[in-house]
Amino acid sequence: EYVDWSTEIENMISEKIKDIPESERPLAYFSGYDLDRTKFSVPGTDSYRAVMIKNAGGRYMGDEIKGTGSQSVDAEWVIARNPDVIFFSAGNSVLGYDIYSPKNATEAIDEFLKRPEFADVEAVKNKQVYMISHPYILCGGASGLIGSLYYAKWLYPDLFKDIDVQEVHQEFVSKFQHLDLDVNKCISVYPLPE
Repeated sequence: EYVDWSTEIENMISEKIKDIPESERPLAYFSGYDLDRTKFSVPGTDSYRAVMIKNAGGRYMGDEIKGTGSQSVDAEWVIARNPDVIFFSAGNSVLGYDIYSPKNATEAIDEFLKRPEFADVEAVKNKQVYMISHPYILCGGASGLIGSLYYAKWLYPDLFKDIDVQEVHQEFVSKFQHLDLDVNKCISVYPLPE
């Protein structure tokens, strides 16, 4: 039942993005959000973080980095590549199933958007900067699938307008993880896709 459920979601995402040429896919940068806000890391092209973005229809900005490990980079590296979208992963103090206020995520994103060195980056100019819970949505096979669906909603809101990602997320936590929680009350991604 689980395999059928996850395969159906994977196929749905693939079907919706299949006709988008590679050159027209948004360039997406992914990094953990370091609390000192000076260090950036880029997972390699074979990491599950890169695969999730590619599965969602994005071009992955770290494709030049081989393997599955992460490499530290500076702000100039990010700025020079000018991503269309930025995804930050965040820990339990910012996002998660026991976080009910977006305050910390809002402050983190607002602070990043105000950094002068990133002012000309497309993702910043268009306010396409998002945060997603690392421990609850990015780790584990099915969690990664839910993460890809959130990414797809952010990357292509019109293409995925008929998909309620939180409904799918709720089905995952209720039916397959047997958790008694309402994902609509938790702040596990920010901002929510439209």
